[in-house]
Amino acid sequence: MSDSQFEGIVKTPKTIAEQVYDLLKKKILYHEIMPGERLLEVALCESLKVSRTPVREAFRLLQQDGLVERIPQGGVQVTDLSLEDLEEVSALRTVLEVYAADLACDKITERDIEKLESLMRKTAEMIIAEQEGKVIDVAEFSGLNTAFHDIICDAAQSTYLSKILKIVRLPILRFRPVSLEDKNHRTRGWEEHKSMIKMLKSRDKKGLKKLVEKHVSDVGEAVAKTLASKKTD
Repeated sequence: MSDSQFEGIVKTPKTIAEQVYDLLKKKILYHEIMPGERLLEVALCESLKVSRTPVREAFRLLQQDGLVERIPQGGVQVTDLSLEDLEEVSALRTVLEVYAADLACDKITERDIEKLESLMRKTAEMIIAEQEGKVIDVAEFSGLNTAFHDIICDAAQSTYLSKILKIVRLPILRFRPVSLEDKNHRTRGWEEHKSMIKMLKSRDKKGLKKLVEKHVSDVGEAVAKTLASKKTD
């Protein structure tokens, strides 16, 4: 049996620093740790029961991602979500996701469609539960939303598009939960996702590109409205 047969079977376990980084990044993206919130080494070390070295490395990685910034008082602070960043991210997202939709219309598979429809069923269950007066997990809803868009982008089968999307992925993910705080926007977005699936099935490239452009624009407006309301509170 050759050595090549074992390639990719064994995965290197994540270091403690990587685990701390993953945990903090997730909490920042889903706003469990809010913009402007300060993170201190000592407090995190005690809370997570780890030494200072992995926490410092996690801070370095988060700073590299633009999710935190060093502050004179020590530790780091989660970076703010600005309207300027929103405008630029929305513009980039529009170009990239409209292009992804264009390619996906030609290349999407039945399996991809099934995955999209499965996500829609899960999302529908959450919307119905909310209509019945139950409190839903917005972070979970946001995760389903992200998975939906990822499937379409992956269906485009473009290596370069995937690489470029990775660059703007983090700011997109940071803004997404903000847009989904609005119940009406959540429902409207779900309806638009249903329409996207129909257009992908019928290979309606023109209609899909137009809808994706509107969809991204709606997200930007919802985020801007929410950020503005928080500033006046």
